[in-house]
Amino acid sequence: MSRVALSAHDGGDRLAPVWIGLLLMLAVLPVPFGSNRPLAWSVMALCTSLLLAGWTVSLGCGYRRLVWRPALAVPLLCAVAVIGWVLLSTVPSAGFAHPVWAMTSEAFGRAVTDRMALSAEAALVGLMRLLAYMSIFWLSLQYCRDRGRADMMLKWVSWCGLLLAAYGLINYFAGNAYSLWYARWIGQADVTSTFVNRNHYATYAGLGLLCAAALGIAAFRSAWQVSDRSQRPFPRTLECLIGRPLVYFVITLIIAMAWLQSHSRMGVAAVLVGVVVMIALMMGVKIIRRQRFAWAVAVLMLLFLFQVSGGVTLERLGATTGEAERGPLYSIVIDQILDAPYAGSGYGSFAQSFLIYRDLRLPGTTMFYQAHNSYLELAAELGVPMTLLLLLAIGWCAGLCLSGAFRRARSQIYPIVAVAATVVVGVHALVDFSAQIPAVAALYAALLGMGVAQSWSTNDASGRAPEARRAL
Repeated sequence: MSRVALSAHDGGDRLAPVWIGLLLMLAVLPVPFGSNRPLAWSVMALCTSLLLAGWTVSLGCGYRRLVWRPALAVPLLCAVAVIGWVLLSTVPSAGFAHPVWAMTSEAFGRAVTDRMALSAEAALVGLMRLLAYMSIFWLSLQYCRDRGRADMMLKWVSWCGLLLAAYGLINYFAGNAYSLWYARWIGQADVTSTFVNRNHYATYAGLGLLCAAALGIAAFRSAWQVSDRSQRPFPRTLECLIGRPLVYFVITLIIAMAWLQSHSRMGVAAVLVGVVVMIALMMGVKIIRRQRFAWAVAVLMLLFLFQVSGGVTLERLGATTGEAERGPLYSIVIDQILDAPYAGSGYGSFAQSFLIYRDLRLPGTTMFYQAHNSYLELAAELGVPMTLLLLLAIGWCAGLCLSGAFRRARSQIYPIVAVAATVVVGVHALVDFSAQIPAVAALYAALLGMGVAQSWSTNDASGRAPEARRAL
């Protein structure tokens, strides 16, 4: 096996079939209700497997080089541990079974096959989806090491976000009677585009908004650097806006209008936090130099958007609809975690396990298939140790992006977008389950992989290019 230096533009043709397949899949995933249906996420897993197989063949034939750095060993080991744990939870186990199996055995008066997972089928389905997200992250990492592909990823997400926003707005102003070709059964007063829930669309739109805004800012900065410095600031600014910057700022504006019309309180709040983080990081690495002016423009744009599209959202900020159930819901989930803090109830089994623990603290007939807090739900399903490992893997990758944003001399927007996307998804996961929607999770995985791929320079700290291995 030979060792070769990894260049910044490894991989040759930027129109590689696997790469194009990845982009097309990311574009299609939001269409069937965010792919939050068994058939849709099964097709996603199948397509991801085929793309991963194609990448493996190209690697084995020597057409591609493995993108790798030692710092990726930590998230890799965490991922392997979580995968192994989920598989272990589906097999009969003596001494590690969930307490409910003992109760079942006592109720039936005979021994039953016990395991850590309450539902082996749900655990395997959940693992299938998790492996698909991990594969998307890996493929994005491998292909977005090329700066041109990383730029293509941001552009693709921006334009896909524009199309979804345009569809959502047109559908909304046309009466919002249908979601795709189905009669709408929820969210008639909200822009949800091809998603069912306004919260899920708000998160997805926020990710597209980050990409479009980052491209607009980067394009404006590039135009500013080569513009005539003898001009007065105002005409110089107008001149620099013409062209690509204006295009992406308009895309940002349209996506932002749809995002605000989703009327998702926490979705809006999470995206705002992500935007603030992105702007702050861009100022920190000197992509944005006139800080006061930039904050003033951002605030004015935000006020304009809220005036045009955010009236209902502002009204909902003072409402408490649905909040009364969250406290009891979280309390019951915490009790569930305390019953099996190390083993959990089995990945993907929350809908089944919650029925066992639900009591009079949460009256009514409302069904809860998710905990509306992804962190608590993971702890209830995987156990606390495995949940921490999974979050460590994600946080480690985001940390690499944050470090790379300050270590790199150029191309900082890619890791910065990944960090901001992590903030958006992570903050919203505190009170909702948008991160569990396949279209959102897949897009976030792709952006995080892109950010990690662009988080280190072609020359490392020692001045040598990071090494890669060409497959035999």
